[in-house]
Amino acid sequence: MMFVYLIPIIADIWLWYALVKDLRQRSLVLKVIVVTVMTALTLMLLFLVLRISTYGGDFAAPANAYRYIVLALTGMLLVTAGLIYLFIRFFSRVAGKVLHRNMNRAGLFNIIIFLLLVILIADGHFRQRFDVRMVRQDIAVRGLDPALSGMKIVFISDLHLSSYYGNYDHLEDIVTLINREEPDLLINTGDFVSYGWQEFGGCDTILGKAHARYGAFAVVGNHDDGTYYPDYDKHYGDECTEMIAGSIARSGYLLLSDTSVTVTRDGARVAIAGIVTHGHHLDMSYGDFRGTLGQIPDSLFTILLLHDPAGWDQALACVRQPDLTLAGHTHGMQMGLPGGHISPTVWIHKRWKGLYRHDNKYLYVTSGLGTMGMAVRIFMPPEIVVITLTRD
Repeated sequence: MMFVYLIPIIADIWLWYALVKDLRQRSLVLKVIVVTVMTALTLMLLFLVLRISTYGGDFAAPANAYRYIVLALTGMLLVTAGLIYLFIRFFSRVAGKVLHRNMNRAGLFNIIIFLLLVILIADGHFRQRFDVRMVRQDIAVRGLDPALSGMKIVFISDLHLSSYYGNYDHLEDIVTLINREEPDLLINTGDFVSYGWQEFGGCDTILGKAHARYGAFAVVGNHDDGTYYPDYDKHYGDECTEMIAGSIARSGYLLLSDTSVTVTRDGARVAIAGIVTHGHHLDMSYGDFRGTLGQIPDSLFTILLLHDPAGWDQALACVRQPDLTLAGHTHGMQMGLPGGHISPTVWIHKRWKGLYRHDNKYLYVTSGLGTMGMAVRIFMPPEIVVITLTRD
């Protein structure tokens, strides 16, 4: 564990050395700004390392889980800034020798890049990760029962509740936005927590205030089984599964675990099925697609809840295919270019955000609401998806 702490600490020391050297000939105002920013980052890093290393409570307690994603964010900022600084220094020296010029402005350029990076990351932490967008998507389904035309589905995923620690008012705001839509169905495709059931805390009392006309339905994500807990064993896995299921139920959701239910809207029935997802990236496993979907009559419009969109291929391989599959998991990697439509996650996930179609079957992938790994979103805003079914 100390090795993990050592990397950002080394980056912090290197940045201090490089910035102080480049600030020698700069204005007093710039010196004050840079030193203030670096002091704040160093104090934050030292506080988090000290607090985490001396913590004796439960790892998955909301406060401790939150400290880890803030530590990851601080470390990422310092390491990224340090690497950029190192690259620019190296490039300017090489360019100076080739061009036989004194690249004395490289230091100022480095300082500007550092400050811009700090501003971007700070904005991603304090503002962008709470800047929830309402994404509206009409889906025209060929042969849809006329009674289902206009059905409104509010779809959320990947809350990672510990990422709201200290900011639960934003979770309250999400519930308010959901209720304002007056949905027919509320769907949640899992990852309620990041490490363990303790992160749920009292959030069930907040989530339970969300309502939908024909019910709220959920599946667990691959984080919800406790396998990301550092001291995971089968006993904790069983405990986590039981405790998470109870918290999800108290939050107002019917948990679907390789099961399906039927709801009726204006005389037309809709099947809602949910598949369990386990594992980590590159080693994901899923529940029983064939058994779960096979028990649903062909005549029913079927909505499948599936945490990881990669499992859609398995759903389409079934004789009984779902008409609409809803998934999350990718987070859009929590970063991209402005507009949120381009992200490095394309190198990891074949289907990572938005609507996908295969014949008359649809998949919608949301970039989710919470944060995992690092408490930041950069041009990849959290979202609530409002899907309206129409007849094609």
